[in-house]
Parts: sequence; structure tokens; C-alpha cells
Amino acid sequence: MKKVFLFVLATLFLFCISSEAQLKMDSNGDVGIGYMSGDPNYKLQVRGDVQIDVSSSCKFYFLLNGTSPLFRPSWSNSARIGLENYKLYYLYSNNVWYDNLYDMSDISIKENVRAIESPLAAILQIRGIQYDLKRDYFTNTQEENIDKLVEEGKNKYGVIAQELKEVLPDLVVNNEESTLLGVNYVEMIPILIEAIKEQQIQIEELQAAIGSGEALKGAAVNTTSPDPESSTLFQNAPNPFTEETTISYSLGEMVGSAILFIYDMSGKQLRSYNLHERGDSQINIIGGELDAGMYMYSLVADGSLIGTKQMLLTD
Repeated sequence: MKKVFLFVLATLFLFCISSEAQLKMDSNGDVGIGYMSGDPNYKLQVRGDVQIDVSSSCKFYFLLNGTSPLFRPSWSNSARIGLENYKLYYLYSNNVWYDNLYDMSDISIKENVRAIESPLAAILQIRGIQYDLKRDYFTNTQEENIDKLVEEGKNKYGVIAQELKEVLPDLVVNNEESTLLGVNYVEMIPILIEAIKEQQIQIEELQAAIGSGEALKGAAVNTTSPDPESSTLFQNAPNPFTEETTISYSLGEMVGSAILFIYDMSGKQLRSYNLHERGDSQINIIGGELDAGMYMYSLVADGSLIGTKQMLLTD
């Protein structure tokens, strides 16, 4: 009789726990604290703020911050995610704010170190763009947050991954979950560094050639320039260009002869154009007449160098 009484008492106790108490467990072993939906996909469901004590001085909190969930430690700069030998593989986020960001770059972890081949040629083929993110990119998002995300996604700068893949495929990664292409912008920095160095060498060689008179061979350049307000050379537009670009200039009415010269970056003269119009005028340069690359063009009026500028022709 006593055993029967204890069994009935235990049954009533478990019934009270499952129907009224804050801690509940169903027949599948799923646990709910403060809430239990009955969804078999979740082994543990909790409603309300949560505090996890790692130690007396280190705690983690899962909180409701306004209308958004928040995960934080008890103190700033007191916690980490992962360890050097226990790294996370993926981390997804829309915005990341940080004080310091480091890439592992120690020589001890590298092998087969080699120079970057033709960095300037590669950079010249990359098209930088400004763009807006599409609204339907923000999937699985609460409707009241979408307008804010769309506004934040406007006027961004970057490249097109599909275009970059044709030039530097190692910098483009396919996200298997979304099937979207991603770009490793950080690893583009070393290529830019070497491209700038390569371009600087070309500029210095051209400056040396101009200084010695080799670059303007046959132009009979005087060392004394005419009144700078009477003649001007402007930057070509568009720049870079593929098919055609326009070089604008202004020549004083008293200028006798004027010639526009085009040189490659080694200082070799490629083209020359006699300019007959005075005042504001322009000349069109056809891209098909030159190979893709960086060029310099100079305006010489009455034997005096008015100015020199660079232009970029792409494929």
C-alpha cells in the first residue's frame, strides 16, 4: 500500500512539473525553461534573459536589448571566441566593428614565397565600381529592419566578383551555402603595393627621359614656358577608357604652333598631333590605335612644355 501511495504521489509531482512549473521536460527528453513550444527540432528552449557563470568574475549573458537579442560578456575585453588551435571556420555578420584586425603573416608559416607576377597589368584590368545592394539580398530578415538595411546597403564601393575571377581567380571564393561569389579584398593589398612600385619605376624612368630631352625628341622644347594662363592641358575623359577618350586643352590666341605628343611609360614617342584650333578645344584618341596600358601625353606650344598627364587604356 505504501509503494502504491508513493507511486501515485510521484506521478502527481511529475504532472505538476510538466503542466505548471517553469522547468519542463517532455517524453522525448526535450527541456523547456519558461517556455516550451513542443517543436522536436530543439532539445532546449529558454524564454527570458540567461546568465552563464564561467567563474565568479567571468559571466556571459543572453539578453533582450530593446527588440534585438544580445550576447555579451560581463566586462569589456574579457572574453574571446575560439583559440589559436581551436578556430571557428565561418562567421556571418552584416556589420563588424573592431579596434584591431590582424592576419597571421609570420614567415614561419609560409613556404614557396615568390614575387607577384605582373601586378600592374592585373590591376589595370580590374574595374572599381560604386553600387547599391538589392532589397531581396536581405533574406530571412524581420520586415521592420529591411528598410534600414537597404539604406545602409547604398553607395558601396567594390568590384564585380565575376570580373575579378577572370583576372585574379585566387581572390574569389564561392560560398557553397548561398552559391554567391565573395572577394578577398585584404589579399588585394599586396598586389596593389607591387603595382604602385612598378608604376613608380616607370614614372621615374619617364621623368628622367623628359629631363634629358629624349622623351620630347623632335619637339624643340624651350626651357622657358609661355604664360601659364594662356595655355592649359586638361585630364582626358573618360579615364580609364576602352574605345575612345577626349583630351581637352586651351591655347592662347598668340600661340604660333602647338603639338600634342603621346608616349609610352618608357618615354618612347608613339603619336603626335598638330593642333590648329586656338582657345578651348579638344582631340579624340581612339583606343584601337594603341595597346592596353598606361600612357603619358604632353602639350607643347611654341616649343614650350605646357603640361604632361597620364591616361589609362584598358581591354
